[in-house]
Amino acid sequence: MTSDELYEIERELRRIVDRLTSMPLDRAATATADCEQAAQLLLAQTRLLTDDIPADARIPMLGPQGLGAMIAVLGRDYLNAAHASEASDPSPVLDALVTLRRALP
Repeated sequence: MTSDELYEIERELRRIVDRLTSMPLDRAATATADCEQAAQLLLAQTRLLTDDIPADARIPMLGPQGLGAMIAVLGRDYLNAAHASEASDPSPVLDALVTLRRALP
């Protein structure tokens, strides 16, 4: 994984988290399903890179006020694992983040 690819993922994460944390809660609530889908993918992709995540770890069911934080934490976990792994393919993560950002109200 190149530093450019990691930068792109970091940039998408910042954009998503900024949008989620600055929009009214009723608008953020409409993005819950899309955020949960992206969160599941982030968790799965991070598991491919590290054994640090317990097998029974699950995505929490959060209200709209917690969606930005959830994506931020899972994204940071992925980036930390990706930095330590040379063989990871970031395209599924980047694609999911771009899709999420575009789906946000």
